[in-house]
Amino acid sequence: MQIPYIRYCRQYHLAPSMHETATSALSTFPQRIKNHIKQVMVKAKRRGSWFSLDREEKSILYLSVRLQLKFRSLDLLRSLASILKKLEEWGETPYAWIQRGTRLAWAFSAFAVSCGNQAARAWRNDLSYAQFLGSVMASHKGGTFGS
Repeated sequence: MQIPYIRYCRQYHLAPSMHETATSALSTFPQRIKNHIKQVMVKAKRRGSWFSLDREEKSILYLSVRLQLKFRSLDLLRSLASILKKLEEWGETPYAWIQRGTRLAWAFSAFAVSCGNQAARAWRNDLSYAQFLGSVMASHKGGTFGS
């Protein structure tokens, strides 16, 4: 009776039983990487950043999804990581900048109001200020200002 249950779990992507997890943990890791790469490829194509990649970079992603790889090569993993990082950086949209910038504008405004600047309440609804803050944070992601 357990075999149909395992098929059902696999078909509908449900959490497997403890026995299945213990026996196939190593075999599902490459599949998780492939699923992540597929998701990133779909998002990149939707955003338009896919078309900015070189032919070699696209080929590496296609082959890593289609071939039966175990992802043991350090060079392959490094190249995949750099390609996925490029796609993540190029995938930033002005809408994402506005979302991130609005949160920052609210935080900066709350701090300025607490310091006594009542005119800072207008910063919360300033769209251009929010987009500026979001774009600055996108360009300095992972780094510090002034470096």
